[in-house]
Amino acid sequence: MSVPIVLAGHGRLPSGVGEAAEMILGPQSRLKVCELSPHDSPEEFGVRVLALLGDATEALVLADLHGGSPFNAVRALAHPRLQLVSGLNLPMLLEVLLHTTDDVTELAGVARAAGRDGVVDVLESTW
Repeated sequence: MSVPIVLAGHGRLPSGVGEAAEMILGPQSRLKVCELSPHDSPEEFGVRVLALLGDATEALVLADLHGGSPFNAVRALAHPRLQLVSGLNLPMLLEVLLHTTDDVTELAGVARAAGRDGVVDVLESTW
């Protein structure tokens, strides 16, 4: 069973990052998107995230902004097998989708490392 990946964030950012990943890797059946609109409450957003997960017993949620409403709404769910990582970016998502583990905790570690390592200052880069 593949771990579901939920992209959570403000406006169309989650869809855009998801579409970019699928442009590079092709369709990703485990990828889900939950976007916060200006009219959504955090409670409504959390309910939508849970609905996206369906019967899944665990999932990785990649949120756009640490401390933002989508992040806080998912954190408030306090789901024991729901891993939440903030700082959603394309390198992070690509690494997660390419990683073959079904261990959600390991996948969260992959997301953190890839998100951090995907930010490169070209002037300081050796390549």
